[in-house]
Amino acid sequence: MQNDENPLTIIGDWGNANFHAIAGWIAANLRFRIQGPGAPGSQYVIKTGSGYRDNIDAVASGAADVAITTPADIALEMAVAGRDFFAGTPYPHLRTLGYIPQDDRLVLAVRADTGIESFADIREKRPALSLATGSRGEHNLMTWAVMEALRSHGIDPADIEGWGGRWMEHDHPRRALEWAISGEANAVFFEGILVPQWWSFVEKVPVRFIPMEEEALGDLSSRLGLRPGTLERGRLGAETDVPCLDWSNWGIVVRDDMPDEMAHMITAVMVEERAELEGRYRHLPYERSPLSYPIDPYTMHKGLGAPLHPGAERYYRDNGYLS
Repeated sequence: MQNDENPLTIIGDWGNANFHAIAGWIAANLRFRIQGPGAPGSQYVIKTGSGYRDNIDAVASGAADVAITTPADIALEMAVAGRDFFAGTPYPHLRTLGYIPQDDRLVLAVRADTGIESFADIREKRPALSLATGSRGEHNLMTWAVMEALRSHGIDPADIEGWGGRWMEHDHPRRALEWAISGEANAVFFEGILVPQWWSFVEKVPVRFIPMEEEALGDLSSRLGLRPGTLERGRLGAETDVPCLDWSNWGIVVRDDMPDEMAHMITAVMVEERAELEGRYRHLPYERSPLSYPIDPYTMHKGLGAPLHPGAERYYRDNGYLS
């Protein structure tokens, strides 16, 4: 069990978004359960991160005890096996406590005045795209997926600049969408479709969502395990269903050496205090809420990319959520 000399460390996001809210929610409720504030073991450290590889690396290496990452299945599948984005660094000792639901997509949208309606148009017209997306660094799984999606459509990522365009990079979708709204960028390839700036983009600017091609989606699935998804008709004003990539759910990541009682207690917080976390989002319409409420204890342990920690599994089973 953690103590004040060895506090539980949780790594979230940049410090101002959903993963940090989850980290604070877990830490606060653990604090209340361990004999109250000031008791031994009631101190916690919350670190900033990208939510992607650095978060997972931190838990795997012991620099953090708990991390939040997304998508809950793909990121952990790759990390556990040491394949693709995590090639050469398998982390078979990673475990999960479950996921917090989020219904997200990774999608390409362009300003309508580009004249682009399809990936075929991009290949044939070779437009100068000012493409707003995440940082193309070693930690960003999303931008890696963006570049792989371009390749699967027959577009080398280097073509963006080769055709007179540019990459506009920022980890936060809010900033990328602001560039698109102002006209600094004429295309956005991002997830986080529930941030308000996505709605501002489609409401202020004529926008086209570019459907991913069936063959490309099949390649991304078979080659890399990326999940096909659909931006449903009407969502963000889409005129038709738009094939894209699924980017859903926030996984809670730990190691197999976390004490069973701690894993059990954190899982209990995730289930028993879920109304508190949901309450931060219920003022938002469901279709605009980053958290897909309600959190369901009967499903939040399913479809994960790493095994459940035994302490978490015991909690779900003992309370009737896992048959």
